[in-house]
Amino acid sequence: MKIENPGDLVFWTYHMIDWKKVRQSPSDQKCVQCGGQLIEVEPVSDSKGRNYDGFVCHACKRVIWVKTE
Repeated sequence: MKIENPGDLVFWTYHMIDWKKVRQSPSDQKCVQCGGQLIEVEPVSDSKGRNYDGFVCHACKRVIWVKTE
């Protein structure tokens, strides 16, 4: 996925993303709320080339974005 403003990630909620269009794969991370398995989301990059990894818990409807180096 490509985004213009990385600050937008802070405001994106579970319901703002079309999960059928986003590539996802299992991860070894656990959700801190329910303990279920987090799903890794395809990487996101902004217009300046910064990359962000995403994780989602579909049970809790929680999305986490982490800036990568």
